[in-house]
Amino acid sequence: MKNKIYVILFLAFFIRILLIILFKSYLHPEVWEFEQIINNLLSGKGFLYYHMGKPYWSVNTPFYSFLSAGIYLVASHNYFAMFLTQIIFSLLLIYIVFAIGRIIFSEKIGFLSSVFTAFHPGFVYYDVFKLVPLSIDSFFVTFSVFLFLKFKENPNKWKFILMGTIIGLGALSRGIIGVILPISILYVLFFSKSLSLHKRIIIVFSLIVGTYSILSPWIIRNYIIHKEFIIVSTIGEAFWRGNNKYATGSCLTKNNTSILNLWPEDFRNKVDSLDEIHLKKFFLDEAMGFIKDNPLDFIKLYVKKLYYFWWFSPQSGTLYPLIYLYLYKYIYIFFLLFFVFGIIAVFNVKDDLCKGRVLVVLFVTMAICLFQSLFYVEGRHRWIVEPLMSILSAYGALKFYYFLPLKQQ
Repeated sequence: MKNKIYVILFLAFFIRILLIILFKSYLHPEVWEFEQIINNLLSGKGFLYYHMGKPYWSVNTPFYSFLSAGIYLVASHNYFAMFLTQIIFSLLLIYIVFAIGRIIFSEKIGFLSSVFTAFHPGFVYYDVFKLVPLSIDSFFVTFSVFLFLKFKENPNKWKFILMGTIIGLGALSRGIIGVILPISILYVLFFSKSLSLHKRIIIVFSLIVGTYSILSPWIIRNYIIHKEFIIVSTIGEAFWRGNNKYATGSCLTKNNTSILNLWPEDFRNKVDSLDEIHLKKFFLDEAMGFIKDNPLDFIKLYVKKLYYFWWFSPQSGTLYPLIYLYLYKYIYIFFLLFFVFGIIAVFNVKDDLCKGRVLVVLFVTMAICLFQSLFYVEGRHRWIVEPLMSILSAYGALKFYYFLPLKQQ
């Protein structure tokens, strides 16, 4: 089975490179706000983003921009080099999914889940056309889970300091990954009953030390600039987009219009007039005001976003060809059914160790779902946990295929 995983890794690499060359996406890739920040880093202006003529110093998470700047510095701003870097992270992600499947169930389950991850339409599309850190974000989520599963049976402080550093790096890539820290702490405190209280406290402390050893330089830098404690970024708009009277659950309407554009001109002028910190506070105040004044609407909207996380919003497919959406949707229907079946199957086995490991996967998946749904939801937000979900989906598919009693393969 190990030889087969290397074949999958090669095919995943080959297909991505081939598509990049065929579509010539390395000439004109889709770049987001990262590219402006990267160019400013390379020109010596610092981590700077201009919006409406005003400077923003902490508007985005820094990991991808600094990584890209380093790659471009060596490769003379070569887009192909950055695509190659993203593909390497995808290959690492594929192998880690295989390793987690092997730890929890068997090599066969690990192999099946790695196949899904390798040829996931979303990851392939992003790796081929977009210079954004989707595969990198999913790598940090999945690698954090892998380390936790490897370390929790024979823990020591150094292992969990290492895990904390991975969580910290992940949070600097995508802030929501930081939710793995409190989830890990809660799991250690309440579900690691075989460990003494003293050992559990050491693990918790080690996780915190590891995470904040990575986050601290960025937090200190932000405090020096803004005179406020900002853990990751100053983007308050993401929370507001998902919590206002015009919110749809996504950041767009069905007509592909930004939520901000639905507001009156005086509101948009107010937004345009504020600097970075005041804009962050303005959006957070507006969102909290909406929640306070409309608690039932907030709950309905939150439930809608939970639904969109697990299924599809009306805005799905508006930013890329619909054929890609239909292809993925038909795959996802079976994927989700097998995922649910896999969960049912696992909790009908008499194997507490297996159940405990599955709980780690489910806790992280659900935490990211619940936290992301406080903001707004798009398909790519679920994709970062689908590699983890694929392990249980593969288990469910195999159970369904063999139609065996519900027990571990």
